[in-house]
Amino acid sequence: MVSISVNPYKPGETQTITVTVSDPTEQRWGFQLTARPANNPLTSAGSFQPLDGNVQVVCGNPKSLSGPVPCDAGTIPFAEHTLAGTRRGTRGGVTFQVNWTAPGSDVGDIIFAAAGNAANGNDQADSLDNIYTTSVTVSSAGSGAGPPPEISAGGIVGAGLSNPPVAQISPNGLISIFGQNFASPGVLRGVTAADLVDGHLPSNLAGVCVQIDSQPAPMFFVSPTQINAQAPSLSSTGAVGVQVIQNCGTSGQVISNMQTVVMQPVAPEFFFFVHNPGGASPVAATNAITGSLIGPPGLLPGAVFAPAKPGDFVALYGTGFGATNPSFAAGVLPGVIAATAAKVSVTLNNVVLADSDVLYAGVAPGFAGLYQINIHIPASMPDGNLPVSASINGVSTPPGAFLTVQR
Repeated sequence: MVSISVNPYKPGETQTITVTVSDPTEQRWGFQLTARPANNPLTSAGSFQPLDGNVQVVCGNPKSLSGPVPCDAGTIPFAEHTLAGTRRGTRGGVTFQVNWTAPGSDVGDIIFAAAGNAANGNDQADSLDNIYTTSVTVSSAGSGAGPPPEISAGGIVGAGLSNPPVAQISPNGLISIFGQNFASPGVLRGVTAADLVDGHLPSNLAGVCVQIDSQPAPMFFVSPTQINAQAPSLSSTGAVGVQVIQNCGTSGQVISNMQTVVMQPVAPEFFFFVHNPGGASPVAATNAITGSLIGPPGLLPGAVFAPAKPGDFVALYGTGFGATNPSFAAGVLPGVIAATAAKVSVTLNNVVLADSDVLYAGVAPGFAGLYQINIHIPASMPDGNLPVSASINGVSTPPGAFLTVQR
């Protein structure tokens, strides 16, 4: 026989599914598992991720199985055994386990169908091998009405979480939204490669959407109390409305209160490796040549940090530096460098760096909404945690960032 152990799903959440194949007379095993929306069984529901070497995920169509994940359009992912997973010589039965991530929104009932192969191990298809099938239908555990999402007053800030926070947003900048009831309790959902839509960030993650000035915002992270997103590529400036939507795109969607935030052409800030409450914090920086992390030694457990040296080329990371040339729409992962449309100046240890020491300011290729500023540290810079800031169009990053320099 074959059986499936699966729980009711919550949109966007991952659970471990167990498929058990058993037969008292057999000694080699296989299975195949698929998940389909009950209202559209020719498509797939959610995605599978192997847990160990006994299971693999392949893509197929109704006639054949072929190809690795992620699946192309028109093909469906299947979880199935590997050669090692057949466990020749194991008598009585085996279990297979695979992670399954539910669709980002409530799609109604989902049918899990499995076939189990209980074989005698002689490597021949004969009447002594048995094929069993079963199916299980599960419903969404999050379909019931819960408390509506609510954005906190002043809860929309720049994603660098500077102190004080940047209370404005800019086109394509990364933002954080704070509040409550954004997602079901326990949901901590970051974007993955499987969530990309035609190579772009999704505007629906774990069933949650954000609208800014009525435009969808590309999503990075969702939890019950925090959302990280990218502001849309808006041309408008001034106060814009922001709302969070639960069960986005379904008949049961719930829309939050509206909070307003000021949209302006630039809202620059740095990212930080750690935040020191009430004090200066080390800016997120790497050696622009080697990629090694720059900061005070021992800054984070398990990571190797070293100070920069005078003469080094350093990449500083931030967001909110505005339009670039060429431009990229929000949600696009830039494949090439693109400098900011306006000049960026950098101040280090209260000294404005020469233009020749600011080598590049623009998008960080491959990362939507992330900006990179490459600087050369002059030989005259002293040792220490040197304050650093950047300015564009007369708007500066908040105070409190430092770069560690040591000869």
